[in-house]
Amino acid sequence: MLRFYGNDTTCLDFTHGMNAYGFDLATILVLDDKREGFPEAFILSNWQDSKALSVAFVAIKEHVSISPKVMMTNDTESFLNAWRTVFGVPEKRLLCTWHVDRS
Repeated sequence: MLRFYGNDTTCLDFTHGMNAYGFDLATILVLDDKREGFPEAFILSNWQDSKALSVAFVAIKEHVSISPKVMMTNDTESFLNAWRTVFGVPEKRLLCTWHVDRS
């Protein structure tokens, strides 16, 4: 699915404060042909910086190389910086609606 739909729209987001252990869950998903989100990869980490994310993205790139036209992320730069380092610069960047609504 990532290989097939990953060059269109890819979304990346972290869940925060969901457990008492200090780990956060990042989800990478793509939009399928019906424009519905389909989860592709999960990253469980106690770090959210671009260095830690780059390690995960390199592992993903060993299996599939994509170049999405649209990238949707949260309002931090760590996702986008890590993504640019490993996969290159997407054509467009969107912020997730939760952050837009909150602002």
